[in-house]
Amino acid sequence: MTQFNEVIQPIICDPYAEPTAHWVIEKGQPPMKAQGRREACYFYRPPGRSTGAGAADDVGTRVRLDLVNDIRARVAAWRSSGYLGVTGVTAELLGYWQRDGRERRLFFCQREAVQTVIFLIEARPDFRQGLTIPDDEPGAFVRYGAKMATGSGKTTVMAALAAWSILNKIADRSDKRFSDVVLILCPNVTIRDRLQELDPHRGEASLYRTRDLVPPHLMSDVRKGHVLIRNWHVLAPQDLNQVGGVGARVVQRGVESDSALVKRVP
Repeated sequence: MTQFNEVIQPIICDPYAEPTAHWVIEKGQPPMKAQGRREACYFYRPPGRSTGAGAADDVGTRVRLDLVNDIRARVAAWRSSGYLGVTGVTAELLGYWQRDGRERRLFFCQREAVQTVIFLIEARPDFRQGLTIPDDEPGAFVRYGAKMATGSGKTTVMAALAAWSILNKIADRSDKRFSDVVLILCPNVTIRDRLQELDPHRGEASLYRTRDLVPPHLMSDVRKGHVLIRNWHVLAPQDLNQVGGVGARVVQRGVESDSALVKRVP
């Protein structure tokens, strides 16, 4: 059986700076340290392609994520330019998150995740020229995903993006790119309870202050927004088989409409 050789020193980059090197790992070969950031890619193995004793060694076919690599390069160039095109509120937040002397520094992956979403919404058009992102059909909502490793601080990224959207909307109510209402859907009740720190009305106990994401003078504006933290089950259709109670009333008036669901979910 072919084995992957152990990497004795897996950590070779500063977590607070853009990666400058990575390990190249091939079956049967010693790990090789390469300069530069690892190219975004994934390995795909069709179901059923490998069976038997050799299945564990079949890592699949390497597939480049060209769109991700393109966006990374554009965000880096935009970052070097000083974030051209952003609002005054966004510029203040970006500077605050990476200022010198921060007691709670943000990882590079956290800053880049937030910067990437901001780039797609606010960057000066010439930085995004020729960039085509497939539509998320069906529906009118735009959905962007930031892939981050376990333990890399995804909740902090969520808080930073919530603050960015809310503060921009409070500053300019006419700007439709932003919203002062943020909906966070959780996979279960346990996660929902843990994410209560995303509620800005918790003040100094919220992530906006414990992670130093919002300057103290802007906290009153963040609290003008609404961060709704809900279990995803609230969006499921109500049980029409219930006898009596809410279920019976829904049956009597037919299938629950979209507008009725929105009113039901606080």
